[in-house]
Amino acid sequence: MTITNLSKKKSKGFRRGVWGLLFLCLAAVIIASCADDSSYEARIEEARMAIDDREYARARDLLLQLKSEYPGDPLILQYLSNAYAGLSGIDTFNLLTVIDQLNENNNAGSIDMVGTVIGSADGVITVGDIDGILANLDEAISNLDSIPNKTDDQIVQLGLLSMNRSAMTIAAIVADEQNLGPTDTVQLTETGLNGIYGGVAPNLTGIVTAAQLTSLSDDITNIGNAVDSIASITGAGEKNDLGESFDEFSQDIDPNDDELVSQTELENYLGSF
Repeated sequence: MTITNLSKKKSKGFRRGVWGLLFLCLAAVIIASCADDSSYEARIEEARMAIDDREYARARDLLLQLKSEYPGDPLILQYLSNAYAGLSGIDTFNLLTVIDQLNENNNAGSIDMVGTVIGSADGVITVGDIDGILANLDEAISNLDSIPNKTDDQIVQLGLLSMNRSAMTIAAIVADEQNLGPTDTVQLTETGLNGIYGGVAPNLTGIVTAAQLTSLSDDITNIGNAVDSIASITGAGEKNDLGESFDEFSQDIDPNDDELVSQTELENYLGSF
């Protein structure tokens, strides 16, 4: 009888040990799962999905936290640029779609390319929205430009962002020159600019700032680099609508091709329509 009771006690102890071991294993699996959810790869994927779902503010916040933990990480910088671009109204995450949309407008080299993407179908932009769009474009360009050894695709994307920023900078200058308020609008198209200036170059003295001219010059440099990258992708001498649009826009605003946009060049550009 004593032997039987001892066996039962050993059996109960064994069962408790097994259940204890299973509990520990289960806890380890749960902890590992939670750790995986907070891993670099899982968080990057969460941000990527947020961008794909056009939840740009959420993606930005996720990526800013990742950037603070992994400064200089090229993938984080790329996605963060995409998030800021999305907040400005440009879906660079699906770059080919954006390029097709620009080309469908059939306005090669025209400011219409930007106006009809960021603004309304007629290129109308509310003045009160301009500063916010420019701030997001600044961040999109800054993060993408921080990537060392950029690929041709990234250089083309940088050119696309710069073309949009240069057009929005022009919209801001026009709004100031016309003394427009936050609820007023600017039609960011050749037709709209012609309606304002009637083919006569305005005097921008005291209106355009040195910072705006520097930004425009930086954008022209990025656009020129994008033209070169497009040529290397498609092959020298091959026709490419986006490359031709970039090149024509650059020549219109920087006719002497020195990648430095002066006040006079900008005035002549606005009066050229």
